[in-house]
Amino acid sequence: MSDSVRPLRIPRRVRLCAADPPFAKADGKGSWTLAFVLARDVPADQGLRLCVHGGRNMKLAWSGLQTEDRARDGYLSLRTKAGDVLASNGRDEGGGLFSFAVPPRGLRQGENTVVEIRNTVAPRLSHPGKFFLLMAASPDDELKPPTLCGEALEGIVGACVMDVVGGDPATLRILAPSTAIPGREVSLLIRPEDKNRNVAFSPPGELIVRLNGRTIPARRTPVEGSNCCRLDGIILPDEGVFRLEVEDTATGFKAITNPISCVKSSETTLLWGSMHGHTEISDGSGSLDRYFTQMRDECAIDFAATGDHDKADETPEELWKMSQQAVVKYNEPGRFTVFLGYEWARWRRRGDGDKNIYYLHDRRPMFRSDDDAFPTPPDLYEALKDEAALIMPHHPAHPGNHCDWKDHDPEKERFVEIHSLWGCSERSIEDGNIHPGDPVDNPKAASGMNPVGYAQRGLEMGWRVGFTANSDDHAGHPADLTTRGRGQTGGLTAVYAESNTREAIWDALMSRRCYGTTGERIIVDFRLDDCPMGSEIRVSERPDLAPKRRLSICVHGTARIATVEIVRNNRDVHVVKPGALDCEFEWTDAEPLSEVNLPPNVHSPVPFTFYYLRVTQEDRHMAWSSPIWISK
Repeated sequence: MSDSVRPLRIPRRVRLCAADPPFAKADGKGSWTLAFVLARDVPADQGLRLCVHGGRNMKLAWSGLQTEDRARDGYLSLRTKAGDVLASNGRDEGGGLFSFAVPPRGLRQGENTVVEIRNTVAPRLSHPGKFFLLMAASPDDELKPPTLCGEALEGIVGACVMDVVGGDPATLRILAPSTAIPGREVSLLIRPEDKNRNVAFSPPGELIVRLNGRTIPARRTPVEGSNCCRLDGIILPDEGVFRLEVEDTATGFKAITNPISCVKSSETTLLWGSMHGHTEISDGSGSLDRYFTQMRDECAIDFAATGDHDKADETPEELWKMSQQAVVKYNEPGRFTVFLGYEWARWRRRGDGDKNIYYLHDRRPMFRSDDDAFPTPPDLYEALKDEAALIMPHHPAHPGNHCDWKDHDPEKERFVEIHSLWGCSERSIEDGNIHPGDPVDNPKAASGMNPVGYAQRGLEMGWRVGFTANSDDHAGHPADLTTRGRGQTGGLTAVYAESNTREAIWDALMSRRCYGTTGERIIVDFRLDDCPMGSEIRVSERPDLAPKRRLSICVHGTARIATVEIVRNNRDVHVVKPGALDCEFEWTDAEPLSEVNLPPNVHSPVPFTFYYLRVTQEDRHMAWSSPIWISK
């Protein structure tokens, strides 16, 4: 195995072996042999633990493994090349960690051991470099997945790796830029997908592109290291909203692009980002290289950021330096913009919440949430006061570590993550949340959320934050439409920026010219008297807004739009049900501000009113515009 594919958490002293066969199709059934060469002696008074999945860096589960019945599917056994069959001592509750007794003679360094896995189903998500570990442990040690950091690494005595690849093609997904200029070339990313939305095992066949039913020319370009490809040289002839059709003649699969808004001139372009995910640097699966190339080359993401945890025992300084180097390596202005970031997260469950930090510049410090460092939000604000940094509360209503909105830095906390794989934190299920997440930590919360942390509560308390959405992925799929939990996808962040550069995207985020979706590239434009989303308007400067206000809405969906809701001060005040792909309308709020203003609150010394847009498609994908505020 080359160093480029060696998992970070496996010590160099441990030989990395290959599985036979060396790959598995995602969600496919098969049998595999896992080879291990012991890195040290294992005496008879110790035991061996086989870690298949569970815990840090090993997120993808294998189905139905068992050591009890050789005739039943999923049978797993461990033996030495010398012929010793190691007796099973049970497994953990998650079914991914197995305990075995060591023979009375003990096991010697360099000895070959083999795990046989028969007739079982591989994980449903693809994962290059999936690894398996043998670990030495006392028989009295608790049977739980290893942390894979600190002293736990010393217990690793063997490692084996395979690639979990996508399954057979089941559909196409075509990703296009959301904005274009008539007469200028655009490119499409062609993504063949299996039934679970992984990039499929085989590339597409011959491709035909159609615009309004007419075949148009395109050049096919392979994507290095992937079964995706690009179609370049496509020309949109005039202004308008376009959706191109692509057909794979080998399979008969057809797909429609996301909407493309083609205009002759515009000050901004609509860019798509994924700013929160985890890699092997902290507790995710996959390398930093894979994290960025997957988003850039297989998901057509325009901008991205790192998001690994800040705990010193998890992401020490040498790993933080690796993140810094990767950001420098992959940042490519005009093509793929990358920000340095991390997640400030100690999970104390006291209302601080988890917060993602983003830097404008390279090689910046990590201010950690550890108790002896920067353990509270005010400590964090003070540490960042001289940095060009932005702070994003994420999954604020998650029951495990919610945000209670009491502490706020309005200059740096410019947006909140309203949706991720954990679900939507906008509002309660009783108020209409159709993506509430899993009640993993709070069985009493039917919605799976802590109501103190809903974003609507923060807005009512006077926070002036825009909306973003990301994945918080830990499984090597930070920007695709694979699902977790209750079948929820991760989100995407859209920004209206002058160019695809750090400075331009930073300005868009600071100005809250951004919105979040559940993963689809829905075009949303929301304005109040020509002021874009994210604006703060003073009635003292615009007295004409006191009696009435005109709101302009433009939505272009990836599926039929079920509802477009204008939300004022957390109440739905106007609802349109288009039942179509496109929706444009204006609505005038004729209620005087004096009658609708919210009173001063913790984070607003004056009365205020805010509006935002909530879009729901018939396929249940959603978008939320950043709010617009009006005050004295």
